Amino acid sequence: MIHTNRKKIRGWKRRIGHVDSWFHTYTTPDFKSFHSRGEDYVKVRINPWNRLCERVPPNWYFRLIVQRLIDIHDHWKKSYDVLKEPFDLQIWLNDPNTIRSQVVCAKVERTGIKRDNYYRQSKDNVEFPTLKWKSKTYDLSRFEWTLYDDEDLRFKNIEELSCEEIEELRKLGFKTEETVINGQSETMYTRKVGHVWIGREK
Repeated sequence: MIHTNRKKIRGWKRRIGHVDSWFHTYTTPDFKSFHSRGEDYVKVRINPWNRLCERVPPNWYFRLIVQRLIDIHDHWKKSYDVLKEPFDLQIWLNDPNTIRSQVVCAKVERTGIKRDNYYRQSKDNVEFPTLKWKSKTYDLSRFEWTLYDDEDLRFKNIEELSCEEIEELRKLGFKTEETVINGQSETMYTRKVGHVWIGREK
């Protein structure tokens, strides 16, 4: 569950430094993961926003994170270009749950193919939040942005959910859907929590 930033955060100078520390940890791609799992990704993992529960940082702080997501994207692009294997490099910007944002590089069969099965494309008529995330230090127009639904998902059989857990999900507003995963019927519980903008460099 995502929480809004209601508690006072102390030591903002130190918190800003955490963004740079996180960035420097992930400038080099994980080629092993790319080859074995078919994807490589980096999530935003910065204290205190991921401690115990996820919290939404203020917009000015998230813009610092966006800058570093773009920097990671650019570092990874150079590295994967050298690898000379087809890939689909993406930036995910979640809204309002910005702390869920990521950089993702997916293996594809040939250059130009998009790996777009991470989220379900949204039917909402929502404009990209340019004003909220605009910064003088980066250019979001470099990317083509597509809108998807940000959803919490739970799976009855895969997770072996109990009747009590299922009832709790329903109380929390999760809806029931039937789907097929790896050829097997599955009951999926979904709750829309916002949107995610997936960007690819033009």
